[in-house]
Amino acid sequence: MGLRPTPVRRRLLDKIIMTAHYDEHAVLNTERRTKGVVMFNQEYLEKHGFGGFVPLLETELVGCVPSQAGVYVVLAEGREEPAFAGLSCGGRFKRKDPTVDRSILRSKFVGGCETVYIGRATRLDRRVHLLARFGRGEPVAHWGGRYLWQLERPESLRVAWRVEADPVEAEASLLDDFETAFGQLPFANLIRGNRSLAHA
Repeated sequence: MGLRPTPVRRRLLDKIIMTAHYDEHAVLNTERRTKGVVMFNQEYLEKHGFGGFVPLLETELVGCVPSQAGVYVVLAEGREEPAFAGLSCGGRFKRKDPTVDRSILRSKFVGGCETVYIGRATRLDRRVHLLARFGRGEPVAHWGGRYLWQLERPESLRVAWRVEADPVEAEASLLDDFETAFGQLPFANLIRGNRSLAHA
């Protein structure tokens, strides 16, 4: 005949079960996060057809971004806790300031992950150059990815790309993989695309 659990024993047992459950999820989340960091570093992207990896703010000088449709990623140094500028160096398109509070940036940052933004384009050269111009402070329309321009040392950001026949689906697949790994979109992706190629 077993002992009837007392309230104290029941609470202790519940605590042990909850702790084991928490530990299991912590291990799974750590494994998932580690896998994501590896998935979205330069070596992984190169193995999956991405090329370039050139300084983003110098892409007009490099002149090597293809004119075809495709997807592109922006990479930063894989730091756990980067510093953020209080004022964005991005362009003031229609006089709108892209600066956001640093607490928002900290909450959105994915520590240790090199990939900080994923985009798509009908013409990669035009879109990437537009992003670079915005980052240099020109008042041009590339509001997407504006969080990039409050990262410390924006001149160290790199861009890579992959030509795609269907950039919409390619971008969606990359974002799906990122969300599976980290439970959120990349740092500078605020929303998913609307599955149209309105931007060139």
